[in-house]
Amino acid sequence: MRNGRSMRRATRALVLSGVTAMLGGCATTTGGAETKVFCASAAPITWSRADTDATIRQAKAHNAVGVALCGWH
Repeated sequence: MRNGRSMRRATRALVLSGVTAMLGGCATTTGGAETKVFCASAAPITWSRADTDATIRQAKAHNAVGVALCGWH
């Protein structure tokens, strides 16, 4: 029983830390140095039919950030 309780606690801690990390990514920027670095170093990502749905979603999310921050077309 004690091992099960420890496992549940560890799982909860892991989930909580994951959620915390994801929420940290929701911070907005005001066009500071981070935005300039991103726009100077990043480029739109293309995908192919061979890519997975998850990969395509990630590429689209990256490209949406570029549109919002850098004015990509």
